[in-house]
Order: sequence, then structure tokens, then C-alpha cells
Amino acid sequence: MDASFLYDTVDEKVAHMLDFEIEPALVSSLLVMAVLLILGAVVGFRARKALKNEEYKKRPSGLMFYAEQYVNFVDGFAVDTMGYQVFEPWGGYFFTLFAYLFIAFNFSLLGLPSIIDWLAAPLSLAIIMFSIIQYQGLKWSRWSYFHRYVEPIAVFLPVNLITMWSPILSTTMRLFGNALSGTIIIGIVQWALSNLSGVLFGSLTAMAQAHYFPLWDPDQSTVWTQIWLAPIPMGILNLYFSLFSGGVQTLVFCSLNAVWIAAERPVSEDSSPALLDHERQAPEAS
Repeated sequence: MDASFLYDTVDEKVAHMLDFEIEPALVSSLLVMAVLLILGAVVGFRARKALKNEEYKKRPSGLMFYAEQYVNFVDGFAVDTMGYQVFEPWGGYFFTLFAYLFIAFNFSLLGLPSIIDWLAAPLSLAIIMFSIIQYQGLKWSRWSYFHRYVEPIAVFLPVNLITMWSPILSTTMRLFGNALSGTIIIGIVQWALSNLSGVLFGSLTAMAQAHYFPLWDPDQSTVWTQIWLAPIPMGILNLYFSLFSGGVQTLVFCSLNAVWIAAERPVSEDSSPALLDHERQAPEAS
């Protein structure tokens, strides 16, 4: 073997060692995070200013009104799903999760790369959820947490391990499958409408090619008659699979998070708000 070939191969690998490509969906995800960070900072600054000026005594308006409604919605969701004894530490988590997931489902409406039909995004959310669930189990059950893996007898250990890891796969496929199915259906409908437009308006194609020269398509690979029937149906489908279906999947994923997290903490039957208020006030009185 020629030694110069090996040297050239090594030199090429070293030269491109630091080269990497960023997925367009990752850029979209980072943009969503940046938007949420900026919006959170603005709302936080406005809330501190309102607290300083004692504006909480007045009816909220503008940005603070919508922020308060959103906080009330998230807190109400956590209370209804997790119970009064569990929900308090998790308000911020669901506050962020609802916002990120719903915006991620609808981000493609802006013409930017979709996020949820990029497998790494739902997988990351599922791993975060799984990690929180296991942490809660260790926190509240201590060493007895590991007893669940050998119930009812030790021979069920493999089955219990599969059961433990299954939420990662199920929730990932739920989010990814719903987002990908919407993308596939939209692509098929767009292809069908394109062909139907070509059949119905085929006589106009030659005229369009002769008189229409878009700067972005000098090779005339796209003819305007091919998308005549597409705008309204495609707009309706995009709204359905992004707004409606995205909202439903956001609610389902957050509900699964809340139920599984709450299930790790043993909750007594006496979980009324009055009892919890009494328990909070007892140390202060003493």
C-alpha cells in the first residue's frame, strides 16, 4: 500500500476534525428557547416593577394579565392532575414545558424547520421526564425504591426493567409519530393537489413558462399552475396539525408527566387545601 495515501487520509481527517453540522431543527429549538428566555425575563422584570409599585392591588392588564392567566392555568392543571400535596414544586416545570412544547409544534407555521418531527427533540423530552420520575422515586422511597424491580418475585426483574424504560419509548413515539404523520399527510395532499392542478390547468402551463420568469427559479422547475389548488387546503391542514393536534399532544404529554411524577410520592387521603394551609401555618405559629 502506498504510504502517501495513508498520510493524505490522516491529514484530511485532522483538517476536518472540528467540522460539524448543526441540524436545522436544533437551530429552531434553540430559537424557541431564546424566545422563552427573553419573554420570561421581560415578564419577570415587569412583575418586579409591579410588586414594587404595588400594582397587584389593581386589576392586571396587558402583558401581566396574560401572564397571570397562564400561571393560573398551569397551577390549576398541576393541582387537578397531581394533587395539592405534590403540585407546588412543579409549577415552574410545567410552566416551561407547556410553553416550549406548544411553540415547538407550531414553529413550522413560520416557515422554519419543524422541531417535534426531529427525533432527537421528543427523545430528549422523554429522557428528561424519565429522569425526573426516577429521581422522585428515589427521593421519596429511598432504598425501598429498588424493591419494585423484584416484585412479586426476583424472576420478574427483566420484565420490570423493560416496564421501567418503556415510558421513554412510548412518549417519544407518541410525539414523534403524531408530528411525522401530520407532515406526511400534508406532503401527500400537496402532491395530489399539484398533480390535479396540472391536469385541470395543463393548458396554462406553456403560457406560464413563456411569460413568467421568477428570479428565484431561473430553470423554470416550478410552474405556478401546479400550486393553484393547494393554498387553502394546505393552510387548513397546517392549522389542524399544528394548532389543534399540537395542543392536544402538548396536553397529553404534560398530563402523563404530572401523573407519573405524582405517582412516585405517597399521598395521604387528607390532601385538602385547608389541611395543607394549616400545616404550613403551624410552624410559623410555633
